[in-house]
Amino acid sequence: MKKREAIEGIIPPTVTPLKEGELLDKAGVRNLIDYCIKRGVTGIFCNGTSGEAMRLTDRVWAQNTETTLVCVDGRVPVFCGAIDSSTSRTLEKVKEIGRMGGKYAVCTAPFYLRSFGQDEILRHFDRICQKTDLSIVVYNIPETTQVNIWPETIAEMAKWGRIAAYKDSCADYQQLQREMILLEDTDVSLLNGAEELCAAAMLFGAQGCIPGLANFVPELFVALWEACQRGEIEESYRLQKRIVEVRKVLQVNGCWMSAMKYLLKALGMGEDEVSFPLQKLNPEERRIADGMLRRAGLRE
Repeated sequence: MKKREAIEGIIPPTVTPLKEGELLDKAGVRNLIDYCIKRGVTGIFCNGTSGEAMRLTDRVWAQNTETTLVCVDGRVPVFCGAIDSSTSRTLEKVKEIGRMGGKYAVCTAPFYLRSFGQDEILRHFDRICQKTDLSIVVYNIPETTQVNIWPETIAEMAKWGRIAAYKDSCADYQQLQREMILLEDTDVSLLNGAEELCAAAMLFGAQGCIPGLANFVPELFVALWEACQRGEIEESYRLQKRIVEVRKVLQVNGCWMSAMKYLLKALGMGEDEVSFPLQKLNPEERRIADGMLRRAGLRE
């Protein structure tokens, strides 16, 4: 399926490397971006859920966006998170992304106040599309927004011409399948955000995946995408099993973000600083994580 802007492949939602005091580690940003691009990713998504976007100060959010755009320097597309709780606040972020030279803004449904239905979601994205020239990526993540964008809702948005892609992190294959069918003849690329469904999604019609673990093992996900492109079911299953094994590392602590930051440090790309009040892995958790990494073939 040919999409208007050929958004496809593996796009890591980059973690945000931080220094003590929750300041941006710009060297860490560059290290991580170079590491991922050299291993074949097809895009970079900054200031998403894995990037602690809603926990960063506005200053660090802006610095991370600008630093990412500069470091990528046109090598791959950059998808900039513009995630906020209302349409007006989201539009402020979209405007800032455009000022920095960004082309793609990634937006969720509005949240914090209880959602009042799919019509509210349509009004939200319609206003965003009317107020910007940027290409919009719709991001469905019910776990954090507490609202699920229905397949029929994104299919309606696909008619507008401003939506470039749809990232669905609901981890529901039944819903994902309906989306694949409804979007297959549109210009909207479907990107799966649930690591458990990467192989199934890309074998059956999704244009790519945005998996958090692709920060650390991008080559594993790129190999999976290529196997899916060739229709190699057994190889895709084998690679998906490896992803499931690596994913166990995220369960060593009460918050997967702390484990992600430890992976960043373990691979020598930054520190393991997390946004307060999260805590770093303790010595016992680090020992367990190291054992998991060795079993997954990521450490000696």
